[in-house]
Amino acid sequence: MTKTRRRRLIRRIAPWLTSAVLICLACRDSSQQPGPGTLRHEFLGEGEYLGEYWPTDGWRECRPEEVGMNSAALLLVHAYAADPEFNTEGLVIVKEGYIVGEGYFRDFSIDDRHYSYSVAKSFTSAVVGMAIDNGFITGIDEKVFQYYPQWQLPNTDPRKQQITIRHLLTMMSGIEWNEDDYYSDPSQNDAFIMHRRSDMNQYVLDKPMKDTPGEVWYYSTGNSQLLSGVVQGATDQTVYEYARPNLLEPLGIEEIGWDHDATGQTHTGSGVRATVREFAKFGYLYLNKGRWDKVQIVSAQWVNESVQPISNDLSHYGYHWWLKPVLSEHQNSIVPDSTFIAWGIYTQQIIVIPEERMVIVRVGNDPTTGRNDWSTTTFLTKVMESVIDR
Repeated sequence: MTKTRRRRLIRRIAPWLTSAVLICLACRDSSQQPGPGTLRHEFLGEGEYLGEYWPTDGWRECRPEEVGMNSAALLLVHAYAADPEFNTEGLVIVKEGYIVGEGYFRDFSIDDRHYSYSVAKSFTSAVVGMAIDNGFITGIDEKVFQYYPQWQLPNTDPRKQQITIRHLLTMMSGIEWNEDDYYSDPSQNDAFIMHRRSDMNQYVLDKPMKDTPGEVWYYSTGNSQLLSGVVQGATDQTVYEYARPNLLEPLGIEEIGWDHDATGQTHTGSGVRATVREFAKFGYLYLNKGRWDKVQIVSAQWVNESVQPISNDLSHYGYHWWLKPVLSEHQNSIVPDSTFIAWGIYTQQIIVIPEERMVIVRVGNDPTTGRNDWSTTTFLTKVMESVIDR
């Protein structure tokens, strides 16, 4: 049997193997329990922790116990994610810069690029911050209409001319938008419709106003898409053209894909295509407050501001990042309050837990063929329970 065929076979039976291992461990006399770092499983990292480094050229891995995690408990994390009905395709857990757990399912592999869906919004947030850091944009309170001549015409709703970059980043532009019917009736979903237009920005620009900017929060990929024109107008480059040498390549991400519409505008609400390990690099950049090796790629100030709640009443969202209060039963959760998440539909996630120096990436496919009751709270609780001396 070839190595590839053997690995695919292991992936198919991994959930049952994991359960069997855990049952055997539970039944053994405590004097026979494996010592720290001796438990072996395809999901678990191997090797020693060799100190700090930067994963520009690739990630290192180590045994979980080397960085304060319990291997047997991590297998419970794997067992949850590996449930075939959840349709997980890739999972990686990074602690202290080392991979301690990594698994691929459903014939998805380490080299396959996965569609980000709305995880791309957090990439867009970083690009906006960089454009501000580098002086192309004066700040997030700049008015958006100056980048769009369509909103400078005499008959334009005056509320559109009050929309700022901040309003777009925080989902409070007031532009009429429905993104609630993606599953039941996508034909009424503005994001679904927008992605089928040759000029996605124009679709959003033509939408009427519903509320005064800054007064009401509702999720809108249209807000994210307008940031594409803002960055392009400010830098004279598309978001992807600006991001590639300034954000992606310094991280060692050179083959990433990022979709665009027929006019060439980057899809800034979705459309990034990256491997699980590449997504983890982006999370690691934010874990390190925008610094990569000796270079401050995104200012620490921007990173900090991006993961602060909009207000006391809107504590679940920052600048295109989700915050802990979005989780179910978050008040009683052991998940650290500092946790922030890049989150896309079908539970594409880059999860950053600063208190534990941890980055987690989970990707999956359309869940309509199976259960849709994945709980990020349950998943992260299992992750936290694997931390020794938490």
